[in-house]
Amino acid sequence: MTDLGVAEDGTPNSSLPTRVPALVPTAVGWVWARLCVAVGFVVAHLLSGSVRLPDGRLHLQEGLLTWDGTYYRVLAEGGYGAGVEGAGRFFPLYPAVGKVLGPVFADRPDVALLLLTNVAAFAAGLVVWQLTSEVFRNRRAADRSAWVLALWPAAFVLVFAYAESLFVLAVAATLLMLHRRSFGLAGLLALVAALVRPVGLLLVVPAVVDVVVAWSGRPDRPGPRNEDDDRPPPKVLGSVIAVLGAPVGTLLAFTWISAASGEAWSAPLTVQRQLRAGFHEPVTRLVRALVDVGSGNFRDLPNLAFAVLGIGLLVISFRRRQPWSWLAYSLVTLLMVLSANNIDSLGRYLMAAVPLLVVLAQWADRPWRVRTVVTLGSVGLVGGTAAALLGHMVP
Repeated sequence: MTDLGVAEDGTPNSSLPTRVPALVPTAVGWVWARLCVAVGFVVAHLLSGSVRLPDGRLHLQEGLLTWDGTYYRVLAEGGYGAGVEGAGRFFPLYPAVGKVLGPVFADRPDVALLLLTNVAAFAAGLVVWQLTSEVFRNRRAADRSAWVLALWPAAFVLVFAYAESLFVLAVAATLLMLHRRSFGLAGLLALVAALVRPVGLLLVVPAVVDVVVAWSGRPDRPGPRNEDDDRPPPKVLGSVIAVLGAPVGTLLAFTWISAASGEAWSAPLTVQRQLRAGFHEPVTRLVRALVDVGSGNFRDLPNLAFAVLGIGLLVISFRRRQPWSWLAYSLVTLLMVLSANNIDSLGRYLMAAVPLLVVLAQWADRPWRVRTVVTLGSVGLVGGTAAALLGHMVP
């Protein structure tokens, strides 16, 4: 038996103990990530006097509430009617929860947002651990998945006032319920995810695949059948809820934003299209980024690195026999984020594809691979934090 999440013959490892502590690996990754972000703050302040600051000291002054965090703070304080240009592209659930919790913290919704994102990040680690353990039945892979989430190079946004923590939590929980064939609950969780981030709509893909697989009785992943493939067909109502959850959540989000802002229902799409500079065929977009980097323009270097990483992890996902629904979800997420002229924040967007984080944990099954993931992840957290605070990278 190998520590790959599956046995040598390709079948899942069913030797996982019934009670496995997820708190320790989750806590280790969570604490280490925040230490790295703290170091990134120190580095940013040390460099601020000797490097060019495109936005002055704005991001250094805003701290954990900078970049998108500023919009979320304004939305939590004044809602969509505050008149902030471009605020309509931010979906409503995260700032709404911050607004509700604000009075608990002496009318400080900004504090509530930061607490929410960091608590949700810890909870997301626990759920990703549970998801990995149930799907692959491998204790060590589950342990690694918890801290891989925290050490993903762009995961400093799980510390900042960003919606990603809540979103990753909702995505992981949706995938867990789909795996358990609790389709009704999966649909409700997908609805929540779609209220948090626009890309929550993509959860319709794994939902459709898992429902089709469940009704067809076919294996849920490449390779031979396993014990999970012999479960009875799901209920019709639950299947319908699973498929409709993400689209309904997206429609509710658009309606919420339109009603609160007084703008056209399509306003979020219009703003997002302007910021992403339209859509582009992904292959030539990557070639253009490679040419730019080769000619000395390093603006897209981090995004190019994340693109290569995402493509590599998708390939490994097939080799490690991830479920068909996961493969489809990772593929459409990767295609979506690479199909824009402006591919800023690529590393953050790839975090939405939780299966890619899980397969990185599956891959890190040897000491040198663990050291590689920890080292690059830690450097990414420190460097990404510093670059974002100095205005040199859009997180």
